[in-house]
Amino acid sequence: MEDKDWDNLPPSTAPASLAVSVQGFTNHDAAVALGKVVGETVMTLGSFMDLSTLAGVTIGVDYDAALASIDQGMEGLRPLDRTNTEEMQGVAKTCQVIRDGEVKSHLAFNAAMIVSLIAEDDATLEDRQTAIGIIAHECAHVEVNARMQALVPDARLGVHIEDFERAVLFQIAEIAWDEYAVCRLSARFAPRQNEQHSDTVRAVLPDARKRANEYIKTYRVHGNLRRLISEAGFELCQPIKAAAYLLGGMDADNLTWEDFPAARAAIEAGGYGSFVDELHERCRTLWDGQSDWSADTDVLAPLIDLTRNVFGSGGIHFQKNWDGEWHMKVPFTPETMPDEAMIARLTESEAGETA
Repeated sequence: MEDKDWDNLPPSTAPASLAVSVQGFTNHDAAVALGKVVGETVMTLGSFMDLSTLAGVTIGVDYDAALASIDQGMEGLRPLDRTNTEEMQGVAKTCQVIRDGEVKSHLAFNAAMIVSLIAEDDATLEDRQTAIGIIAHECAHVEVNARMQALVPDARLGVHIEDFERAVLFQIAEIAWDEYAVCRLSARFAPRQNEQHSDTVRAVLPDARKRANEYIKTYRVHGNLRRLISEAGFELCQPIKAAAYLLGGMDADNLTWEDFPAARAAIEAGGYGSFVDELHERCRTLWDGQSDWSADTDVLAPLIDLTRNVFGSGGIHFQKNWDGEWHMKVPFTPETMPDEAMIARLTESEAGETA
């Protein structure tokens, strides 16, 4: 963290009456202490980031229950959930909510990941750095969310994108940009983030295409396009999302791939080298041009195009029918053809699910 005159910081942009809810602690004093230190941390971060649209903070021992307890303030929104894969586990989330008719952000944290802030001798410096980094990352999302809400119409809470292809690609492009921008914005408070995100890249990249191919094989049997997108598409795009985190931190700290040779090797071996380089260039351009953003411009178009190409590289192509309806072209390749045993197994499974 850079040197600062911590006694003379700019006024915090965080609401003075910020509410912090701590759930699931059997030790009342510990709950109060954790809520206090997190609230103070957020207030300090508000001197460096725009937290004027922050609505509140929830900390939970049961993180899933904490997410479920947050009132989104609007009917019809998808229930709040978290990333939960073998390679990536969500431990904090910035949730958009409606308060008094305005879109704001609410922070949710897994208590286990930040309790080191009150653990005294039982926590290491790295534990505390990680906890501060997690809080800073989510606070940065508050600033980024507010900018997207103002200047990117399709990112606004509750918006339904009618066009099927755009709805799919925009969601992935938005995540990539958000995480790049957030990691770049919060880097000064997260000295361990690049190491952690490098590890994530190395975990996600191996066999990503192989996993996508396996899901394409199952699609040959079930024929469900939305399932194809959520399964094979997820695997194809996870490397882009994971790389976006690392790229944001790298640019904030003026680092290059020479500083992360193992992560770069995983990217190259996974067949994502050119895509990650394009992602890097396009995110940098978006970052440098933020003052020129306009709600009348398709700001994320460069990332949407990139995402379309990532799908295509995995053999999944969006095509419009003569009647304007979207469908997917998934050419047959040796890597995506199920054998007879797999077809029999999948057919039996599908029959069982519909029985």
